[in-house]
Amino acid sequence: MKFLIADGEMVEVKEINLNQLITEPSFQLSQKVWYGYGGIPLFKENLLQLKIQAERLRINYPDEFDNHGELFRLTKRMLNKNKFYRSGYIHFQLFYSSGEVHFLISCNATRFFDFPYSENGVLATLSAQQKQSKNSWNRFPFYNKMIWQAGRAEIHQSLYQQVIFLNESHSVCEGVHANIFLIKANELITPDLSGGCYEDLLRAHILEASKEAGLKVTEMSRIDEAMIYEMDEIFLASESSGIQWVLGINNKRYLRQFSESIHERINFIFKKKAAF
Repeated sequence: MKFLIADGEMVEVKEINLNQLITEPSFQLSQKVWYGYGGIPLFKENLLQLKIQAERLRINYPDEFDNHGELFRLTKRMLNKNKFYRSGYIHFQLFYSSGEVHFLISCNATRFFDFPYSENGVLATLSAQQKQSKNSWNRFPFYNKMIWQAGRAEIHQSLYQQVIFLNESHSVCEGVHANIFLIKANELITPDLSGGCYEDLLRAHILEASKEAGLKVTEMSRIDEAMIYEMDEIFLASESSGIQWVLGINNKRYLRQFSESIHERINFIFKKKAAF
């Protein structure tokens, strides 16, 4: 990456002191947004989520982020100047310090065209960290960062690439920065939001794609730990990490049956959204 956007201005990376911007703020909000198919499919949805978080926290939200058309134009220009034409991620970051808000928009590229999908699968285990189901902040990414970081620390230098979080009632919630989806026969099961799970922007599109794939979709208020080992297939999904088919949880191994067709439908949905 040679170019980024700092407080509304396109600049070369070498021209800006990123250390001062990143190390001085007392608080930060961020969104990691996938781009591809010539567009940014969930551009407006991500900006809305940033704004909702800022409003809930009663902190300032940049005026530039309310002008979606101009910000989209500038963000696309940044991608083009970096010659990032396939797909990758855009990082929207808001930095708060001494009552002021500054923002940084950066990007990276991948060599793929489609939305990410882990064909080889990931191995997961259960985390010792617990979500608290009654906390209304659980749905927001910024609030979950510490518990996700603790979960990653648990599997550091292990054979696992993901952890599954349960709540205080030992009901399944989510993975690290990802919602969890379980499949038994022709039914897709996922925790509903009352159990304390994070709500990724991809979640609603996964449910839509699953119905199109012929699955019955059930949002459950309680998914006991034991149910994990009764499932035929499990995958995790978020905009920031793509669709992660779960090869196994502890000693249990799973099939890969519906997640690929759901992935194909997500690509179709994103192609349509990127065209507008």
